[in-house]
Amino acid sequence: MAKKALYSTLAVLLLAFTSTIIAEELPKIAKRQLKTDDGYMIYYNAIITDSLTPAVAETYGVDRSRNRILLTVSIRKGSEGSLMQTTAAKAKVTAQAVNLNSRLETLSMRRVEEGNADSKAIYYVDDFAFTDKEMWKFTIKVTPDNQDKEYEIKFDQQFFVG
Repeated sequence: MAKKALYSTLAVLLLAFTSTIIAEELPKIAKRQLKTDDGYMIYYNAIITDSLTPAVAETYGVDRSRNRILLTVSIRKGSEGSLMQTTAAKAKVTAQAVNLNSRLETLSMRRVEEGNADSKAIYYVDDFAFTDKEMWKFTIKVTPDNQDKEYEIKFDQQFFVG
């Protein structure tokens, strides 16, 4: 009986601890954007390529795989009130990722354009291989066309093979 009470208490504590971690981390993942003081919005994300649809993977020129990471960056210029009030912006985008074993991946970010003049999207993408449970530290540098200012974004993310 004492073991059952102990296990119940441990389960409640674990649930509370996990909920706290999730509550802290989800907003960071959902807000993977940088608002600049000169009207640019830089969106970025890193996902496992297996989660892409075949059509999207083909558009981005990547293989769908459980052990490949896709980094995407998109730059928009305009009002922050609505995505529809912004336009896609070209930029020079560089990125690198380092795991905890100091393995460096220098990414060759390539431009992918979608849509027409009214609803154009520009993405900068590259992918690389990883092993299960790896933590990666990303550094992205963005310089919008015809601008001198470079924006640097840093974030960490752990990946798991599905």
